[in-house]
Amino acid sequence: MKSFLLYIHTPFSRYYSGYVQEIIVATDEYVLGILPDHAPLVAKVKISKLVIVTANNRDTYAVGEGLLNVKKDEVVLLVESIESKREIDIDRAKLAKDKAINKLKDSYNIDKEKVQKALARANNRISVYENE
Repeated sequence: MKSFLLYIHTPFSRYYSGYVQEIIVATDEYVLGILPDHAPLVAKVKISKLVIVTANNRDTYAVGEGLLNVKKDEVVLLVESIESKREIDIDRAKLAKDKAINKLKDSYNIDKEKVQKALARANNRISVYENE
């Protein structure tokens, strides 16, 4: 099967570089399946699950917000954060979820959007850890 080059970068480092057969990622508009020879596009990635399919594996990651740039034979994913299932500290994720829920309950003098994003990140990490 054909493949394409995938680069994943965070603000801190290049997280991944290699040939893949498919990725599945959620944007603000759709959940996209990117295969070789996909039409070029640029899209905003939302806090979601990322699936990377290679010849030998299907791996799932929790990703933060970012940008997706699809070119002819190359895809670049720039994300705030990325964690594989084995990198996720489930206790920390559950604690972050509880903390965000409590902050939303005491909604006096908080940045509601920031807390909602923290809750979304925690829920995403828990989902990837428990379901993949």
